[in-house]
Amino acid sequence: MSSTLLVLLGSVLLLLAAWDVFITTLTLRGGGPVVRRVTRLAWSGLLALHRRGVRPGLLGFGGGLAVALSLILWVILLAAGWGMVFAGLPGAVIDGSTGAPADLLSRLYFAGFNLFTLGVGDYRPSGPLAQALTVAASASGLLAITLTITYLGPVVSGGVSRRALAGEISLLGQTPDEIIEAARAQGADRFAAQLEGLAPAILKMAEQHLAYPVLSYFHAPQPRLALPLRLASLYEALLILQVEAAEHTTAARTDAAVLAAIEIYVVRLDDSSPPSEGLVRQGGSQTRERLRAMVEQDGWRWRDVLETPAAP
Repeated sequence: MSSTLLVLLGSVLLLLAAWDVFITTLTLRGGGPVVRRVTRLAWSGLLALHRRGVRPGLLGFGGGLAVALSLILWVILLAAGWGMVFAGLPGAVIDGSTGAPADLLSRLYFAGFNLFTLGVGDYRPSGPLAQALTVAASASGLLAITLTITYLGPVVSGGVSRRALAGEISLLGQTPDEIIEAARAQGADRFAAQLEGLAPAILKMAEQHLAYPVLSYFHAPQPRLALPLRLASLYEALLILQVEAAEHTTAARTDAAVLAAIEIYVVRLDDSSPPSEGLVRQGGSQTRERLRAMVEQDGWRWRDVLETPAAP
């Protein structure tokens, strides 16, 4: 392969890595093109193993695996990119003790080592261009690490918030029937008071999922803390309760607000599909289909929504 082609391919990999890191960590558009595809593929593999009963609890590692894969992918892209650039510049890297030109493997080693340090002196750049590229390689590695650490904070916080929201909803009941029974026992207005604050919390979680799609892979093994199950149960119950609360204006408004928040949530998680107007007024059929898909993609079955989980 010619030197020019190596430099060109290396530059393409570096631009792809930079774009992927930028989209993933510094925008609200979700994961970059590489991270999004690879993490989806990894989750699909875990889900397939889970459905075959290969190892119970395997999905619990999904979130950590997705985050680790993101970091590994960026390191591989950066290392491969800089390695190709230095490999395509003969004489750019020399032995630190003898001054002899480095061979191909030594130049790849030099590129990878300088991603995270300034080198140990066994090999060094030769000439102004190689020196500038060495500084750029070290800067890109440092920047990638810094952005990754910054990215981890909101992701971990979002994973905790996801479980906390599921736990809060479960206090209303763990199945649609339980929620409906509790609401009827309390009365429409009192139940509406319990729903206060849920709509903003669901909307906030929707935006967090849009910004950090990796949150979808933070699977909770306990049904009480599984957000897809809890949202599906609440949605099923509210569709019925909203009709019964029609004569209670405040309660009806609260129910409608939570229903709309859940609808926005499922649209955010399925941003490839444009939001459809009037889903709630039409009985929520499209939203229910998306909720069913969410439940199954999280490793559960629809019957887990309708049945009270067995005590551990």
